[in-house]
Amino acid sequence: MHKSLLQLLLSEKKIGFLITDNKFLITEYGGEYSVFVDELNLSELATDAIPELCGCEDILQDVLTGILPQFKLENLNRTLPNDDLLYLDLTILSHEQSQLLIIITNTTVVATTQQALTQQRNELSLTRHTLIETNQRIEYILQYYVPREVGKALMEDRLVPKLGGEEREITTLFADLRNYTSTSEKLTPNQTINMLHIYLDIATTAIAEAGGVVVNFIGDAVMAIFNAPNEQSDHAYRAAQAGLTIQTMAALYQEERDDDIPVLHFGVGINTGKAIIGNIGAQWHYQYTAIGDTVNVASRICSHARPDEVLIGTDTFKHVEDKVTAQPLPPIKFKGKSQEVTVYQIIALKNDSLVETMKKGL
Repeated sequence: MHKSLLQLLLSEKKIGFLITDNKFLITEYGGEYSVFVDELNLSELATDAIPELCGCEDILQDVLTGILPQFKLENLNRTLPNDDLLYLDLTILSHEQSQLLIIITNTTVVATTQQALTQQRNELSLTRHTLIETNQRIEYILQYYVPREVGKALMEDRLVPKLGGEEREITTLFADLRNYTSTSEKLTPNQTINMLHIYLDIATTAIAEAGGVVVNFIGDAVMAIFNAPNEQSDHAYRAAQAGLTIQTMAALYQEERDDDIPVLHFGVGINTGKAIIGNIGAQWHYQYTAIGDTVNVASRICSHARPDEVLIGTDTFKHVEDKVTAQPLPPIKFKGKSQEVTVYQIIALKNDSLVETMKKGL
């Protein structure tokens, strides 16, 4: 190849070379060696021109004698007068007549690209770690501040976080502690909170196990709905099951309760019918809940229930009459209702395994 053509090729590819004798003295050089050293003299030791080779004499000797096919040093760097960094690779090969060929390749573009990619990977890894932590915080918030099924529906985009809702048949359950006000008057605030934690946990656990969604705590009362946000064809039965489970689990707790916690009893009221299900509130705060006369009647039924009773409305009874043992009570005239309402006291559910399952978990 013509010498000028070779020089052009080496310059274009940013490659330089050195040739040394068997004593590692430089005998010839060419190409873009200047990217590596400012000045180069013949008969200079390669280890002086390239300090990184100091200490590698035994390896160079093995390459010279053919014991090693080649030797490589990668990502050597040099600082230019303008403070830019050069990155270089060395490839050392045995050359004719007991000589070494040292090929100098300018890999600055590749090295800087690799550095940029590494930095981007590190940034992506940091971003991913941050997202994981953020998701964990969101999951914690959804778990403890938003009803579980509501939070899941929001995350899966099945529920739109905006004011408004849809009409749907649901079953609403209210569970209210009897004699709470008179009992709490005798307790310290901390004792009252501890008492509420225990009893509300009993109610919410029973509701969740039956598939209901607790949408509100009203002092010492719990409001839950069934058949929303997820559809449940047996929502009335689930609510009745939850009501009886609340009473059973409360009774079991009272058998082994701490003496510092007073004995309290739930009254439970359940009603089925059409309601508006969705978000209500203000622009800056939403609450997923149910609105409608069905809900109001469920609350009224609950207020009429005596300690340890589970009362259901007529429409709920129609859904579960072949699955429960219940007795009708005399018609009741509720405040705000023009007609008397017939309610039923549930005595037991047929083939109810939920209570037994929960007992085993205690």
